[in-house]
Amino acid sequence: MSMKLVNVIKGGLAVLPFVVASCMMNDDGDIPDFNEQLQSDIAAIDNYLATNNIDAIEHSSGIRYVIWHDSTGTNSATIDSCVTTNYSGRLMSNGVEFDKGTNISFPLGGVIDGWRIGIPLLTVGDSATLYVPSGFAYGYYGYPPEIPSNANLIFNVAVKNVGQTYKTSDRSCD
Repeated sequence: MSMKLVNVIKGGLAVLPFVVASCMMNDDGDIPDFNEQLQSDIAAIDNYLATNNIDAIEHSSGIRYVIWHDSTGTNSATIDSCVTTNYSGRLMSNGVEFDKGTNISFPLGGVIDGWRIGIPLLTVGDSATLYVPSGFAYGYYGYPPEIPSNANLIFNVAVKNVGQTYKTSDRSCD
């Protein structure tokens, strides 16, 4: 082995502990642990549901949902599906609507985790309200200015269609 290569290896080994230590540091002490935040979010959602006399189904993820129209359909989405929905989204904290859409199609794998979990619980023709903990939505960083940090969200969703592929040309599902 050449002396130059040995020196490069020694230099790399000397720097390695500092690189590893800096990767393990959390410079932003304000970012909450995901599971601690999830437990806090679930408690807030459950309190909201109790206060408003809403009887919701509890998913193991922590998402809560209420099915308003249960169709007889059997076509439900998977993470690889394209889905067409009508929806509105609002902040649980104050009810402010931050987004809505009619006949909006999208690949399910490209949206927030709350939808990746919640939409497959429904079939074509179903409508439901999803109560999404912040970690399955926009998390610590939010989506300023509409969605603040660690915001629990409420979505009213109606599944109109489930397809296999998303067509970018006309933003529809096949």
